[in-house]
Amino acid sequence: MAIVKMKKLSVIGLQEEREALLSDLMNLGLVEVSDSQDKLQDEEWQQLVVKDGDEAGTVEKDKEVSRVSQALEVLDKYGNDTKPAFALRKTVTEEEFENLRSQEEKFKAETDEILDLYDQYNQAQAQENAANTQIYALTPWEPYQLPLEMKSTERMSLLLGVFPPNADLETLAGELETEGYACELQEIARDKEQLYARLWCFHEDEAKVLEKVKAAGFSKPAFNDSPGTVTENIEECREEIETLQAKKEEILGQIAEKSSYRSDLEIYHDMQVIDRDAAKVRSNLVNTDRAFEFDGYVPAAAMGEIDKTLDKYFCNYEFSNPEEGEDVPVQLKNKSFFSPAEFITKLYSLPSYWEVDPTSIFTFFYIIFFGMMFGDVGYGLILVIGTVIAIKKLKITEGSAGKLMKVIFYSGISSIFWGFMFGSIFGDAIQVIASTFFGKTVTINPLWLDPAKKPMVFLVFSCACGVVHLFVGMGIKAYEEIKEGKFLDACNDVFVWYLIVLGLVMWLFGGKVNDALVPVGKWMSIIGFILALILPIFVAQGAGKALGIWNIYSGVTGNLSDILSYSRLLGLGLASTSIAQVFNFLASMGGKSVVGVVMFILIFAVGHTLNFAINALGAFVHSCRLQYVEFFGKFYEGGGREFDPFYRNTKYIKIIEGGK
Repeated sequence: MAIVKMKKLSVIGLQEEREALLSDLMNLGLVEVSDSQDKLQDEEWQQLVVKDGDEAGTVEKDKEVSRVSQALEVLDKYGNDTKPAFALRKTVTEEEFENLRSQEEKFKAETDEILDLYDQYNQAQAQENAANTQIYALTPWEPYQLPLEMKSTERMSLLLGVFPPNADLETLAGELETEGYACELQEIARDKEQLYARLWCFHEDEAKVLEKVKAAGFSKPAFNDSPGTVTENIEECREEIETLQAKKEEILGQIAEKSSYRSDLEIYHDMQVIDRDAAKVRSNLVNTDRAFEFDGYVPAAAMGEIDKTLDKYFCNYEFSNPEEGEDVPVQLKNKSFFSPAEFITKLYSLPSYWEVDPTSIFTFFYIIFFGMMFGDVGYGLILVIGTVIAIKKLKITEGSAGKLMKVIFYSGISSIFWGFMFGSIFGDAIQVIASTFFGKTVTINPLWLDPAKKPMVFLVFSCACGVVHLFVGMGIKAYEEIKEGKFLDACNDVFVWYLIVLGLVMWLFGGKVNDALVPVGKWMSIIGFILALILPIFVAQGAGKALGIWNIYSGVTGNLSDILSYSRLLGLGLASTSIAQVFNFLASMGGKSVVGVVMFILIFAVGHTLNFAINALGAFVHSCRLQYVEFFGKFYEGGGREFDPFYRNTKYIKIIEGGK
């Protein structure tokens, strides 16, 4: 339950100190500046201040970020350096970064060079495409030997055109002759799309002849009327394509030579991002001729640092508590073991500022459920080893990717644990290998049970886990209602159902443990149902006071449905181990031979890879589902807005204080 407490911050300062103050706050990275739009709609504020007009600067910086990003993409695609799969940010000190600022024009020029070369490459590519299109359009006309620029003789018009592929030229030519037009209409070529023809007629008949043939679908051909024959034009296009391809290769070579610019461009990119974000923040300020003002939010624990920063300037500022129901940004802060699971919370929705952060509560359940569904020692080891490599070697430690790696690491440990509980190591791989290739019988007994042999026991255990999970969620709801002074609501919504569910379980199944549990469970259930009928009279409004029976019906069916949802723990747990055993059986069918060994290795590798991938994804998704639907459904509203302080949001470099 770790939502960082926030304070509202209001600052009024002098215009001459504005840039320095904002720069220091950006370096601090602890202040979210609120949009000033609401303030500017207030008539009193409208008479005093105007909005900062830095939108144009934001747009220009945004364009430059896009340009340098494109230049880096060009280097990624055509550069001759090898980009690592997971790039790490380069560390620079404050002093080094400020010194690099002096080279900004150089970095811009390098960006321009790469983009200019890329434009030349695209132009050459466009010309090559046009030449290929011209060849495609001219190829059907190759039998035509006259120069294309020759459109007429002294007395005749020489026309080329296309008809629909089903046109009957003989009939059309006969009709023209019958009508008294001396002309020649001849097919040159035909394909599925159209018929290619030449039409020769006297100048004085051209208008009438064209009117007739256009009615039959005649139209001009789709190629340029370049001088020379069709064959000559095609050859010219091919020569042009060769020239353009050579030019493209030359340009790509020049781009590859610019790979040394990558480091400069990455620094330039982050410079522009910092400047753009600063411009965005300035657009949320309101100004007078001599002063500026802004409001925002800061973590309460950071007030001391912000005090030190603001006290360096001639400004007035104050902290205050957010008002109840206010749209306060949310920042989660959990202990190191729980913080990676914040990634899972955010996949659903952040909690609102006014409710409980469920991260530290569901983390245990998530890891346990994942392990139960994926329960195999071998698969768990793969997850653990893979994530250790990703974290230690590939340095995937930051952001959502870093948190995901840690969640998977813990889930892998859980999978190993449950694998031992179920006696599954790549299914029954050890037993199959021993019996197939060594003629030995090896027995690996589960430390608890084999889900395939005792599915009902596992089902009951899964549902019991579900009851605990749901009760915890309901307990959080009761906590929130009691905190708001709604004790009777907590009794009606939560404690009554504790009595009913536990009472029914003890009444129906308690005799298998101890006969004394049966009457206790019976009376717990009866008391719970009576309270479920009575409490709505005191807590509900209007017609809701008479809905006790309906609440009992919907509560019983809803809770039963939720509990049965945890049967997926059995389903996926069985699927993981059973499919692994099937692949082991198939792999062993080749017997003890060279072919059998090869067959075993191939089927084992491919089969277990598929099983690992499918069931790892299934365990991840369904573990999330049990949190999002069943657990969160008991108490969670979500819809929180993430705390978004303005800071140096760099992608390629990490700016640190000197000496750190």
